Amino acid sequence: MSTSALFLLVLFIVVVWGGLGLSAVLLARSDDNTTGELGNAPGTDDETLMHRVHA
Repeated sequence: MSTSALFLLVLFIVVVWGGLGLSAVLLARSDDNTTGELGNAPGTDDETLMHRVHA
């Protein structure tokens, strides 16, 4: 392999695995209650949703 091929290989490995690591860290830091499709919309709190399941 040439030097430029090795450089690009290392660069793209760092980009891909770095992106995966960064996304995992950001996902672990996010608050489940305020993220996602519904976020903190009315009626989406735990008590209301559990009441609908048991009703």
